[in-house]
Amino acid sequence: MTSEVFMPNQVTVLMSTYNGGQFLQQQLNSLYEQTYPHIKILVRDDGSSDATNTILAHEQARGAIAQLEAGANLGATASFFTLLRHAAQTQTAYVAFCDQDDVWQTNKIERAVSLLAEVSDCPALYCSRLDIVNEQLEMLELSVKPTKIGFGNALVENIAVGCTMVLNRKAIDLLCQQTLPNHVYVHDWWCYLVISCFGKIIFDDNPLIKYRQHGGNVIGAATNHIGVLKRKLARLFNARLWISEQTVTFLELFADRLPPAERELLTLLIKAKSSCWCRVRLALSPAIWRQKSIDNFILRLVILMNRI
Repeated sequence: MTSEVFMPNQVTVLMSTYNGGQFLQQQLNSLYEQTYPHIKILVRDDGSSDATNTILAHEQARGAIAQLEAGANLGATASFFTLLRHAAQTQTAYVAFCDQDDVWQTNKIERAVSLLAEVSDCPALYCSRLDIVNEQLEMLELSVKPTKIGFGNALVENIAVGCTMVLNRKAIDLLCQQTLPNHVYVHDWWCYLVISCFGKIIFDDNPLIKYRQHGGNVIGAATNHIGVLKRKLARLFNARLWISEQTVTFLELFADRLPPAERELLTLLIKAKSSCWCRVRLALSPAIWRQKSIDNFILRLVILMNRI
């Protein structure tokens, strides 16, 4: 980074870019307009071939952002983990993940820090609802409000969208004291899983991000019933990583500190891959859940089909 002088209660915004030139400047401007006073912006480009690096070079030259040295294309998860590892080596008090194509409400960071300050005694993760918008920032819908948050949900579903996330210092240290793994679904789900087990999740019902949907989204949100159904079926039949594999990774890294109930649930989920009886027990267990009734039904079906 261009400067390693950190103010008290510093927030480091971590942005990974990839061919994001179309909307990048608008996103950066929304970061510059934040009402919270102590913000640094750290960017890592993941191999862009469009105007992204020109924009970043200009912003860095005028001192608005700092950049990590560009490297090979790692994909979003590994790129964000690279940024997180770097931030963990600084004195920053908080980190916030940031996508390249959204627009933040001016009080996003201020509100997140105020809520996180209330739970400074443990690892804490702030996240929020999304104002899902089109390319012109016209509202499409609000993201779903979760009804129940916890470790049993985090094992099988992610409700903490990365671009809304802010982590306190204890959460940063917890995540980075172990190797940040490669064998996970995505960086934000991993953070939700770890912090839900060992810390506190703060979910804000207020949507403080305009979450832009366009043809180049890396992940994005399905905004109609057909899109939602297609995504659910794709996850069922074309999974690139099973839930049980992410669970194995989690157990390997945190086995020595797991509470008994969480250890028992993890063990049952892993055994379900090879035991029909364990699959039945897991499918009937209220200890795991997804947010919607239809998703809960699909989850139980997936377990019984041994596609976990």
